[in-house]
Amino acid sequence: MMTHTARATEGPNLLAMIGCLYLVQGLPVGLAFQAYPVLLRDGGASLNLIALVPLASLPWVFKFFWASMVENRWSPRLGRRRSWILPMQTGLALSLAAMAFLPFTADNAPALLALVAVASLVSATQDIATDGLASERLHGTGLAHINTFQVAGFMMGMLAGGPGAMIGIGTIGHVATLLGLAAMVLLCGVPVALWREPEPPQGTNPAPASLRAFFHRPGALPLLLLGMCATMGGAVSFGVAKLFLIDAGWSLDAVGTLSGTGNTLMIVAGCGIAGLTVVRFGPLPTLVLGGSLVGASSLFWTVLALDPTLAVPAAVWGLATASGLGIGICTVASYTLLMRFAQQGKQPGTDYSVFQGLQTMGEILVMAATTALAARAGYAAALSVGLVIALILVVMIARWRTGPGWKDW
Repeated sequence: MMTHTARATEGPNLLAMIGCLYLVQGLPVGLAFQAYPVLLRDGGASLNLIALVPLASLPWVFKFFWASMVENRWSPRLGRRRSWILPMQTGLALSLAAMAFLPFTADNAPALLALVAVASLVSATQDIATDGLASERLHGTGLAHINTFQVAGFMMGMLAGGPGAMIGIGTIGHVATLLGLAAMVLLCGVPVALWREPEPPQGTNPAPASLRAFFHRPGALPLLLLGMCATMGGAVSFGVAKLFLIDAGWSLDAVGTLSGTGNTLMIVAGCGIAGLTVVRFGPLPTLVLGGSLVGASSLFWTVLALDPTLAVPAAVWGLATASGLGIGICTVASYTLLMRFAQQGKQPGTDYSVFQGLQTMGEILVMAATTALAARAGYAAALSVGLVIALILVVMIARWRTGPGWKDW
């Protein structure tokens, strides 16, 4: 259990500062996955071009390839983490400001796509430094708190960059909306600019970091598999269930409302629950709770897929709530577990980036695979994959619990 207290470096100001950084990281992801496709289509862009928009978020998958460079190179005057956070934060604000002066038309679509790709690249790079900062400066209960802020803040950033941007553009125009998002990024960067980063503890040598060193760490690969299972199960119900509901006769508006309220906001609520349970019981027991919710909801989604007449609003909203809570709980618990492992090594930013990048890749692959499975074998077969993954997660935790060092987790 995580019963030990946080070190003195954990404080409300540091937690708030890092939480703000995680918030703005969600903006370009919300733009890429939610706002841009709709806005570009409304501006006359082709579906073939719009299909490329989500690819702009690939830096989040592959950021571990340059994570060691972020760990190894910095300015002593600025500090190891501020050397990357400040310029990346500025680059994100500039890319959003540049989008403000390009109307969402078919002619401007390639340039807009390039800008959102740049925004994703700089925010993913900022995330490497932010994760390293959190791993170095926060300990004990501070890890549970900051990972709650991380997931909840990122989701709120996605809401601001996705539905929030669409609403803003429809009411006050795209120039004011995107300049407002850019101003929000700069405002969230002010605490970092004013903060004086402490020097590394005397006698430590944080460099050099390398990708190879991660795979040579004892326990890294089993923990990586555990972390991937923690989020892949929820990705199935989050993605495939929406397609099932469309084919079951639900309207786009109804599915969109369910996705925003029943899933996204419940994920944020799940983060709050996980923040409490991780502190009280530890990340692994919390993962059991989250995995059980994901598995149970996947089971009942499968039942609905076998008999679509059962997909009445009460049942669907109940399952969306349960799966959203489960996803939020699993994500915070797994992030806390992985960050604790990362901070025990010599390259926390690199190790944590490998975990998160491969987690994201696993979610993308399982969503693609289950969508293809739904086309071939039906929605019930696809949704049952989420149940299988949740069962594998619980079995892995049960085996881990019987091994040495369980109380440390």
